[in-house]
Order: sequence, then structure tokens, then C-alpha cells
Amino acid sequence: MSWKLFLSTFVLIFLAELGDKTQLAAMARTASSGGAKWVVFWAASSALILSTLVAVLFGHVLTKFIPEHVLKLTAGGLFILFGILILYQALSTPRAAAAKHPSGLMVGVVLKWAGEFEQAAAEDYETLASQATDPELRALLQKLSAEERDHIEHIKRASAEHETLQLAPEAREAELPERDTLSHDVAHADRPLLEHAIEHEEATAQFYRELARLTPLRSLKRTFTTLAEAELDHARRLKNLG
Repeated sequence: MSWKLFLSTFVLIFLAELGDKTQLAAMARTASSGGAKWVVFWAASSALILSTLVAVLFGHVLTKFIPEHVLKLTAGGLFILFGILILYQALSTPRAAAAKHPSGLMVGVVLKWAGEFEQAAAEDYETLASQATDPELRALLQKLSAEERDHIEHIKRASAEHETLQLAPEAREAELPERDTLSHDVAHADRPLLEHAIEHEEATAQFYRELARLTPLRSLKRTFTTLAEAELDHARRLKNLG
């Protein structure tokens, strides 16, 4: 037995398989096997042994038709080519991935903004309710304040579950309504109370609709859609009161 040939072949194949699709496939199967790691090990090892046997037998057949020195030159050239391709792929993949997946807004960031908007709205309605002299208006403002605080709890739960999720790659802060429009102080505005409050609710609804459009996760999309509909309902109730 030629130990030199054995060791050189072992090192070559071992290095070639590191990070290869075969190894990644084995890792994925192990992760989803429910702890049956040795079953995956023996299955993957058997598959590699069989595929290697096919390669060895094929190589043995080739030696009967092609001179050995030609096979060695061809094999050496192929290894050099494969090495160049691997280097090219390793160097170009980060740039390609960055181009394909540009950084977008994180769900945690926009949910933090949403929480701030809802908090400001709840406090505004509480202040307005304390100042209102009309019983019907006071009751509506108190109810709206309670609902805005309920929205905050929805947002907190969504943030805890999806904080690191990224919105669609094209999502940019410029595409969302102005934060000043969403967090202005309705209770101390110079404009008519109801007009200002309605504008606030409609702007917040637009904010949630845009988030629903940009969110890749269906459950989170439903959350944003529900919040948008709730804000529009607030605006309708305020309009009906006016």
C-alpha cells in the first residue's frame, strides 16, 4: 500500500469537501433529524463511499484507453481550474449577496417607532378626555386612549417575536410617513381638535399599511393590516362625532 498516495488523496478529498454542498447537506439533515445524528452519519458516509467507488472504477477504466501521463496532466489541470473557480466564488459571493440583498429597515426599528406613535396618541387622548366637556366626546376619547394602549401591547408582542426580521429589501425610511406627522401633540395643536386627531389616525393607518406591504412574514403582515384597520376605524368614529 502506498501511504504517500493514501495521505495525499485523503488530504485532497478532505479539503475539497470542507464547506462543500455535501457537507452542508449533511449538516442540514442532522439539524432536522431530531437527534438521529449517527443515522445521518452512516447514511452520508455510505453515499460518499458509493460515489467514490464509482469514481475510482471509472478512473480505472479510463487508464485502459488514455495514457497515464495524459490523465495526470488532465487531472492536474482540472484541480487548478477548480481551485480558481472556488477562489473566484469565495471572493465574488459577498459582493453578489450584498447587491442582491441590500440592507433594509429592521422590523424592530419600525415597531419601536410604532410604539412611540401609539404611546403619544394614548397620552393625547387621555389629556383631551380630561379637558372635554361633552360627555359623548369624553367617553370616545377615553375609549380611543384605551385602544391605543392595547395596540402598544400588540406591538410589544410582535417586537419580541420578530425584532431581527428585515423588511423587504426595497424598504426605506423615506417611503414611510413622516415621523413628526405620526407623533405630533394633538392635545396642544392650534388646529381644530377633531381635524388634527383624524389626520393623526389616518397617517398612522398609512404607516401600518405600508409596513404590511413591505413585511415578508404573513403573520406580521396580518398584525400590521389589523392595526391599520383599527386606526382607520378611529378616524371614522372621530369623523362621525364631528
